[in-house]
Amino acid sequence: MEYPSPPRAIRLLLVAAAVAAAVLLVLAAIILAGGSQPLGIDLWVHDRVADLANDGVITVGRGITHMGDSLVAWITAGVVTVALLAFRKWPHAIAVGGGMLLAIGIVRVGKAVVERARPLDAVAPGSGTSFPSGHSTYGVMWLVLGIVATLVIPALRGRRWPVVLGAVIMLLIPITRVYLRPHWFTDVIGGLSAGTVAFALAGALGIALAVRHASRSAGSSP
Repeated sequence: MEYPSPPRAIRLLLVAAAVAAAVLLVLAAIILAGGSQPLGIDLWVHDRVADLANDGVITVGRGITHMGDSLVAWITAGVVTVALLAFRKWPHAIAVGGGMLLAIGIVRVGKAVVERARPLDAVAPGSGTSFPSGHSTYGVMWLVLGIVATLVIPALRGRRWPVVLGAVIMLLIPITRVYLRPHWFTDVIGGLSAGTVAFALAGALGIALAVRHASRSAGSSP
């Protein structure tokens, strides 16, 4: 699996962050304009999901959704960041640790500003206001971990499955948040957007600092 050159990677990450930020801000503005009530698409998806409720799927969904729990995500990101720093992989540590810190900040600001109430018929726990979905935001970390694994673990270099697995987990978490009904559909879209903003910016920063360090080292060489 080949990744783009550092300059191109930075540009792609910044574009992704800009697009995701636009989606997040537009959604927040629309929701606020409607008094922080669920949108028509939210109610339609919510009703369809309630009609499809199944005890077995709910049990599986409850297990998957825990992968986006704040405590699970924060501890995982913290442990991985410390390990990366210990092996002097600081650009990757910035992408993981810095991305998580920024994600936490965006979620807290978003929830405080929008103050949207959660659905009343949830079959999974959720605390505080609902937009953006914290689980969906933090779930982006799993895709980042998949990418980082292929960059820093020799046995995984060139492999696609860690990235694919991370992407699948990232997408399953918001699906479970809608299926288990602690969130509206646009909450998880906002969460995915928030996570993309956070981790894309942190990743771009990590690459930019690594390029700068490499150019300085090359310039100081005899």
